[in-house]
Amino acid sequence: MFSVALNDFGRYNVIYGWNGSGKTTLSTLLKHLERRQALAEGTVEYFFGDNRVLGLNVDDPAVPKVRVFNREYVGRAVFETGVGQFPPVYYFGEDSAEKQRLIAELEARRVSQLEEQARQAQLLKGANDARESFATEKARDIRTLLMAAGGAYNNFNAGPFKVEIERLARAELVEARLSDEERTALVRMKDSRPLPALETMTVRFPDLMLLRAKTEVLLRKTVVSAVVQSLADDQPVAAWVGQGLGLHRGDRATENCRFCDQPLPPHRLEHLEAHFNDEFDQQQRAIDALLLEIDSASKFNDSFTPPAREALYETLQPDYLNALKSLRTQASTLVGALSALKSALESKREQPFKSIELDSLLKQVINSGTSGLGAVILGVLAFAAESAQFVASFEGTKALGALNDQIKKHNELTTSHDAKVRAARDRLARDGMVGVLDQWRERCAAVEQATAAHDAARDAAASLGQEIQKLEREVRQHALPAEELTSEVAAYLGREELEFVPEHNGYTVVRGGRPANNLSDGERTAVAFLYFLKSLEGTDFDLADGIVVIDDPVSSLDANSLFSAFGFLKSRAANAKQLFILTHNFSFFRQVRDWFDALNVAAKRLRPRTEPPARFFMLHATSYEGQRAAKLGNMDPFLTKFESEYHYLFKKIYEASRLEQGQGLEEHYGLPNMARRLLESYLAYRVPGRSGDLRGKLCEIDGDDASKARVLRFLHTYSHGDVVAQPDHDPTILLETPAVLRDLLELLRRDDQRHYDQMVELALRA
Repeated sequence: MFSVALNDFGRYNVIYGWNGSGKTTLSTLLKHLERRQALAEGTVEYFFGDNRVLGLNVDDPAVPKVRVFNREYVGRAVFETGVGQFPPVYYFGEDSAEKQRLIAELEARRVSQLEEQARQAQLLKGANDARESFATEKARDIRTLLMAAGGAYNNFNAGPFKVEIERLARAELVEARLSDEERTALVRMKDSRPLPALETMTVRFPDLMLLRAKTEVLLRKTVVSAVVQSLADDQPVAAWVGQGLGLHRGDRATENCRFCDQPLPPHRLEHLEAHFNDEFDQQQRAIDALLLEIDSASKFNDSFTPPAREALYETLQPDYLNALKSLRTQASTLVGALSALKSALESKREQPFKSIELDSLLKQVINSGTSGLGAVILGVLAFAAESAQFVASFEGTKALGALNDQIKKHNELTTSHDAKVRAARDRLARDGMVGVLDQWRERCAAVEQATAAHDAARDAAASLGQEIQKLEREVRQHALPAEELTSEVAAYLGREELEFVPEHNGYTVVRGGRPANNLSDGERTAVAFLYFLKSLEGTDFDLADGIVVIDDPVSSLDANSLFSAFGFLKSRAANAKQLFILTHNFSFFRQVRDWFDALNVAAKRLRPRTEPPARFFMLHATSYEGQRAAKLGNMDPFLTKFESEYHYLFKKIYEASRLEQGQGLEEHYGLPNMARRLLESYLAYRVPGRSGDLRGKLCEIDGDDASKARVLRFLHTYSHGDVVAQPDHDPTILLETPAVLRDLLELLRRDDQRHYDQMVELALRA
């Protein structure tokens, strides 16, 4: 439905339109206002003064009370109990002045309580808003602290904050606040990144006890031989001679000395060989072998490459450095002890014929007061002689174990890093909520207090309302409206057959003492319409502040009832704040038109410059964006100038017949109904004695049979009942409308040339 250049609605409004033009749709839209029911399909906007209300928000306080009479009201709303019973219409009794006074007092108190309820509602809203803002702010603080890529707190907001802090508020025991050290550690943990895992260290410490034992054996052992005393007394010379003896044997054998090139004395080589016999060689080789073993053992420290301190998590680095320092100290001690054994063996090499006591040597060093690392090393060697487990190796193993413990902890942190980070963030989040728990409880208490005050005011207002309703039930009566309705229906229909009988929950319509279950369409319309008008006087509707909508109240009524309906409507609805009358009956429209014209004349006489109180509108069936639609516009002035609808119909058909072929469909949708009504009106006058269908009457007048057939086909197809077009017909046939209308007018002209000429003259003058 749409409108073009439409005047604003006035206090009194009449909307004229034929069946299928959209009156039911318009009254249904207004019915939604009465029920405060949102529009389920389509969109609509209502304007009440400066207030704009959408169809989805019809419960807006700006919407006044509305009462709508239409077909639905006749068919369902009035008989909604299912047993033909009307809801009661209440009046206040005349003998209840004291109760009325009490009702007024209670109502004043109820209004005061409602105002207090509204005030408390604002306070409650403020308390709720303060609590919500607090939750939003604190959630933002936690989110800012714990923000991380892919983190669980990146979207932390007031919702989860309230859930968690409520859980804390209900808990019997609440976690203590974190200390500064704990908080710093957790912050460092939540900001940390996982480091690569590290290999644990392996160090093969030498068996110093075994090496000492081997050294001690070699030191004590002596060589049995024919000693050349001069060589025995001078080890460097002995070593030089021993080496030179090898240069005078085997392939190098010679009788002269390789050094002085003088002949060797007799038996000199034999004496030297006796001095340097096989046992001597074996001892030297044994010393060399043990020296090699000690050299190899001393290299344990060279292959040891521990991870850099920075490769471990910061929290592990201090203990790691302590273990590493201890390990290096023990390794240095072992290397020094091995070096001491090596020095002892070097001494033995120089004194192969002398037995050396290692313990005595060590004691001499200790007793001599040697300090520093040398004393430590010699002390370690002394202890290694007596201990079942050498202390340096043992301490080194302990230091290595402590070092590897830190590496293992590092690897465990890497493995469980994500879980520990999550745990750290959760603990920090809880700590943040524990820190504001008291403030949260204060705000919750404020909400509870505001809720209690609001509920108390609401309950007080409701209690007063119940008291008022009880008093109203005691003073209200609906017997009088029943008597009035009975009299009005009799006057309306012109016969005293139907009676309204009051019952506990409303009225029952009876005929001859029995429920009137088979009312005719005219009776149903009359009863429903009069009941509707009577309901406008009830205690639940203020006519002076309400909107009344009446859609075709004269359907199925005879001429006398039509005038009665108009009379009742005029007397009962004239004082409405705003009145809408929708009709397709021209006779009824004419009554309303004359009434509204008189209102406008009177208003103009009193206030010449004011807007007229009554407005006139029309509904047309048309097409909009390819869909069937209804167009609401200002009423054609031609309708207000003549006392017959026939004049207006002839004018519209004559104008449409002169349109060009191929005009848009929207120009033709309403014309089939108009053409049918024009032809029916004409034939009712021209063939008054012939009853029957339209085809039979059309056969009684002059005209071409082919034209008659085409006109009948057009009217039957597009003007059946209350619709503009049947869905099973091609709407493009409507494009033939101008040609068919010319055929129709030609039939009228051939049948009555004088009548046709006068009607054309009136149409051209309009």
